[in-house]
Amino acid sequence: MRSSSSVLRWSALLLLTPLLGCGTGSKAAQRQPASRRQTVTASREKAPAPKDFERDMVAAHNHARAQAKPTPKPALPPLTWSSEAARKAASWAKECRFEHNPNRGDFGENLAAATPGAWTTPDVVKSWADEAVDYDFAKKACKRGKVCGHYTQVVWRKTAAVGCATVLCNKNSPFGAQHPTWQNWVCNYAPPGNYIGQSPY
Repeated sequence: MRSSSSVLRWSALLLLTPLLGCGTGSKAAQRQPASRRQTVTASREKAPAPKDFERDMVAAHNHARAQAKPTPKPALPPLTWSSEAARKAASWAKECRFEHNPNRGDFGENLAAATPGAWTTPDVVKSWADEAVDYDFAKKACKRGKVCGHYTQVVWRKTAAVGCATVLCNKNSPFGAQHPTWQNWVCNYAPPGNYIGQSPY
């Protein structure tokens, strides 16, 4: 059974920069404020070339998996790129809705949103990986009041592939009407992770 608590949690970073959404089986989500704040950098609105985006996403995920603590034994296998997961992510990302895709099938899913230029591709994955400090490995759960489902999906041992997409959106801004343009990231994972009572590795 999948963790309903981890898949229903979101963290929303205050100011105008990143918002995160996580989960593997949720059809709904709850927003929770996060304590971490970041400043907006100069706009870099040009979308990355598809091959660069693919390379950077896979490399950032595999870097996070290689840095997992406590050190996994054996080491976590590196993820590969899934064109199927990427197509599903792209189809949902262009809808410009900062919520989980209820029709994504058997994929895990991490979401992120930011004002244009606030994050690079590696920054998005790093933001998910940084939740490691809020994961209690002994208890196989997030620390009380914390969100860590993005991290556990990134380092889930049985996940073998990732496919992602990013688009610039001009509707449904999670930052409000004063900031209508935003960047939306969707990553889908196969097989999905975040199961109740299971450690990620």
